[in-house]
Amino acid sequence: MYQRMHRLPTRVIALLLLLALLMSTPVWAATSPPKQPSVYAASAVVMDYQTGELLYAKNADTMRVPASMTKVMTAYIIFEELEAGRLTLDTQIPISAENARKSRDGSNYPASVPLPSGGTVTVDMLLRLILIPSASASCIVMAEYISGSESAFVQRMNETAKRLGMTAEYKNCHGAHVHYLTARSQAMLVREFIQRFPQVLNYTKLTGVTFNGKWYPNTNKLLTDQAYEYEGCDGFKTGTISAAGYCLSATAVRNGRRIITVVMKSTNERTRHTDSTALLDYGFDYLDYHSPYDDMTYHWAWYEVAQLKDLGVELHPSGNNYLPNQGTTRAEFTAMLYTALEKSNALPQAQAGAAVPTFNDIQGHWAQSYIQKAAQLGLVAGTSSTTFSPDRPITRQEMMVLMDRFLNLPEKSGLGFKDDSAIADWALASAARATAAGLFQGTDGYLMPTIVASRAESATVINRVLALVA
Repeated sequence: MYQRMHRLPTRVIALLLLLALLMSTPVWAATSPPKQPSVYAASAVVMDYQTGELLYAKNADTMRVPASMTKVMTAYIIFEELEAGRLTLDTQIPISAENARKSRDGSNYPASVPLPSGGTVTVDMLLRLILIPSASASCIVMAEYISGSESAFVQRMNETAKRLGMTAEYKNCHGAHVHYLTARSQAMLVREFIQRFPQVLNYTKLTGVTFNGKWYPNTNKLLTDQAYEYEGCDGFKTGTISAAGYCLSATAVRNGRRIITVVMKSTNERTRHTDSTALLDYGFDYLDYHSPYDDMTYHWAWYEVAQLKDLGVELHPSGNNYLPNQGTTRAEFTAMLYTALEKSNALPQAQAGAAVPTFNDIQGHWAQSYIQKAAQLGLVAGTSSTTFSPDRPITRQEMMVLMDRFLNLPEKSGLGFKDDSAIADWALASAARATAAGLFQGTDGYLMPTIVASRAESATVINRVLALVA
């Protein structure tokens, strides 16, 4: 299946084989739709991390007090500063006498984690204090260091929220005092955070942190070995003040699929966790039931295959299975690409007077009509003057040539991969155009042009084609 595999570094080969192994075990889809959860929270959402789609919503767009879920935005901006190189995790942040006082004022700035007046604390430790025991004064320390004042930092919080499409009105950096946002917006922020800075999960999954000799437990009790442990939960953030009730944004991952939930204004400590458990269960059950095929429930290409199936693309399933990790044949890819463009009204016009090839090895084949129609448009070529070899697996470089013919891609080059030399001369120009158009991307700097494309990869690439022609 993997042609010229010996040319790739061992670590790339290992990664490919590991992915294939992890995705080879089928998970059977549910036979009945999941029952919508009953939750105490005044607002609640369930979001599919991969797509951003809300799978469940209860008053999702009602402005409510987030309490310490506010700290997610504060931490997000800290990570932006780390990315920009203006901070490192080892940067020592000075603690003023006023902020040391606030860190001991549990009435006005909960939760209180005493900071050393006149001392310094690293960014790494302040992130831990912000995200684990929810230390409010630690937020003020970071806000003042980054923006000069808390008010200037809050302005940045609101600008960031607007850029991310959130509905939020931040007035402080910690959430100990009242301001408002929506449950949908909180879920959007958590998704953006994990997508852009997945290393945040290294903090949010911790069950506690030791600071100055004292252990501070994580306020999220869905984590491993906690009171409301939920399988696969690796974050995210609680929030509690009297005006907010009990809030919790949470996330869990199973078989490669992640769900995000938010509850706002739940009734007590127990119900915010049981509400979140019910919502997470519903999210995973929803993915199970709505899987396009039995073997796609938790597959990484679930959404891509579902999109094509809904459009009516010829996917050539095997009964109720899509076989996502099986190699794609020339016939399968031709049929998928032709019908995807046909359903999208994006097929090119036939050229008058053009010679139509005749293939003697497609008679009676399930894809015969698709291959003939594509050939009539001058979009496919055979493996010889009279053969198409419909059941031969198709390589990535062959796919690039085929799509280049279908789409008439512009003259640009997206090459620059470590294995450009492995691209065949007959595919080089098409590979340059296809990669420039974003239809194919590398892995660890390698394009892997001679590797047979899986059916999951084919679905992903064809979705990119449809986005390009839309």
